[in-house]
Amino acid sequence: MAGSRTGQASGRDVRSVDAGRSWTPKESALLSSWGRRAEAAKHAHYLLATRLRRRNLWIGIPAVVVSAVVGTSLFASLANGTEGLPAQLRVVIGSLSVSAAVLSAIQTFLRFAERSERHAQAGDWYASIKRKIDQIEAFPPGDRGDPKQELNSLRKEISEAGQTYPQIGESVWHEVARRYGVDDPPDDKQIKDGTAEA
Repeated sequence: MAGSRTGQASGRDVRSVDAGRSWTPKESALLSSWGRRAEAAKHAHYLLATRLRRRNLWIGIPAVVVSAVVGTSLFASLANGTEGLPAQLRVVIGSLSVSAAVLSAIQTFLRFAERSERHAQAGDWYASIKRKIDQIEAFPPGDRGDPKQELNSLRKEISEAGQTYPQIGESVWHEVARRYGVDDPPDDKQIKDGTAEA
């Protein structure tokens, strides 16, 4: 019996050493705040990825269609000889050719597909961060691990995600942040000090 008490006591001691001290309400509130922010950032990046994908299609499909029409018209005119084509038709074909080139250039310059992929990757990373936060929050405060260590690890990962991927943009951030009850993003000093408001 004494052995089982010692085992239980040492089990508690080992857990408290492994888990560190219990989380304070302020630390738990900060963790929840970061969870809401990560969820909002994930949503914003996925929203931007979708918008950019659509823009890529809005420019890409007309560029392909116009190029196909121009190519078909040119082959038809070569087969029949250009002198048989009315001047207006030649102007239309020339205008369509220029339009196709402009649309293709815009699509290449604005890199909608590449930017969409980067925002999707950022959304995936923020989703991973949110899952980590959810996992930490699922444990009782005394079993979550050392608060300083856990929060520092999350802060570094959130900062790295923010520096690695494209910015969300103020208007989209405010649009999405309101849905998740998130105020303006805290500054780096607040995050580092752990004084960001929940």
